[in-house]
Amino acid sequence: MFNVNCFVIQTKNISFQYQKNDAVFTFPDINLGKEEPLLILGKSGIGKTTLLHIIAGLLNPKSGEVTIDGTNLQSLNSKQRDQFIGKHIGLVFQKNFANRSLTVLENLEARLFFSGKTANKNNIPNLLKALQIEGCQTQKINELSEGQLQRLGIALAVIHEPKLILADEPTASLDDDNCQNVMQLLINQAKTNKSNLIVITHDQRVKSLFQNILTL
Repeated sequence: MFNVNCFVIQTKNISFQYQKNDAVFTFPDINLGKEEPLLILGKSGIGKTTLLHIIAGLLNPKSGEVTIDGTNLQSLNSKQRDQFIGKHIGLVFQKNFANRSLTVLENLEARLFFSGKTANKNNIPNLLKALQIEGCQTQKINELSEGQLQRLGIALAVIHEPKLILADEPTASLDDDNCQNVMQLLINQAKTNKSNLIVITHDQRVKSLFQNILTL
């Protein structure tokens, strides 16, 4: 049985400052057990995306530390951290950053290559089917609809079976039906991969899908 005192995702005493004279963001500690999801709510400008980028290892905090499955991100050098992020963290960004010169399939294969988990290549058809974009494998990015791009963003975040999936305002531009659909896709993929899922948003519509909620 999982020991609730052994946390897979931890942040401790995190603060951040963009410029010397800017305000300092301070954030509450986060302690998540295995496969435990978290919703982080807060209004614009409160520092939600900043916190997400610190957890992802994309920003260095002014103080504090982030630990993922026993690895302290602040103890890693730049190369080690990049390798850790590429292998163990999946990011769903507000904007789609897929390579427009590649097809959907090629984008996913490239994501696997850079994660070092190319053995997962055989999982691509099943993932695309689960996300209802199996017919898009040979299409270029500029041929996809907004909904298909949203699903591809999720696919790119989970194809390498990361320990942690981070989603930045994944429903901000969606209507009610698509909001629920996208959130359910994220939750289902986290369960399938046995990953922790952290979603940051100001969208109150998703609160009912989470039991663990942190408001900044």
